Amino acid sequence: MPRPLIRHLIDAVPTAVLPMAAGVGLAALSAPQPDAAMALLRGLAVTLLLTLPSLAIGTALGTLAGAWAAVAPRSPGGLFGRLLAGAGPLLPGFLLAALATLAVRAGASPTPLGWTALAIPAACQAARLARPAMDRALGPGPEGGAVRMARGLGLDERAVLRHHALPQAVDPVMRGLRAAVLAAMVGAVALESLLDLPGAGASMIDAARAGSAAGAVPALVALGGLTALLAALGLAVRDWIDPANHSSTPYEGA
Repeated sequence: MPRPLIRHLIDAVPTAVLPMAAGVGLAALSAPQPDAAMALLRGLAVTLLLTLPSLAIGTALGTLAGAWAAVAPRSPGGLFGRLLAGAGPLLPGFLLAALATLAVRAGASPTPLGWTALAIPAACQAARLARPAMDRALGPGPEGGAVRMARGLGLDERAVLRHHALPQAVDPVMRGLRAAVLAAMVGAVALESLLDLPGAGASMIDAARAGSAAGAVPALVALGGLTALLAALGLAVRDWIDPANHSSTPYEGA
């Protein structure tokens, strides 16, 4: 496992694992149900399985589409990237959650719809951040210096894009991942409640509706820890992707 990934995971322990453990402990001590702690652990697992694949797939797809919109804006992939970059403000999370609820009531499966509803905002944000960054990497300004140098050395165009331009497009996406994580967690809480998914967010909403602070507060604390863990994973992936953290040896070819 790469060292930056290990370092950020270790750094995430006090800010992520401890709040989750505190939430589970509070559930065991204060919740009226005897199995409340185990139920919260299962709910956290459901929330993690709902948010993590959605964030990963949505961010990866949006980054590639946004970058391709700068490389070939009139191609099908470029048009898709431009569509994602412009559709973000038009697709708020509550609207996607409402559409997913209507689809489930019409007979659709809730889990794939939940993944899709959370992945779309992440993809839109990634495309919106990646497209201008890729434009700058390919442009005449100082940020395009590495690309111009690689082309001057006679490297293959695909290698130039992959090793020099794409990392510059990925960097702002990963730096903005914290906002995507927060949006995904808020969306997951809404979706779990609307789609009757057994996640920690749905447990918190149900307890709050019943006026049970003993049920809502532990879930809220644990969800805060899960949010911190996902944000730390994003930082770890960002440092892993950053070519400066791999080697000081100059790149010699594809």
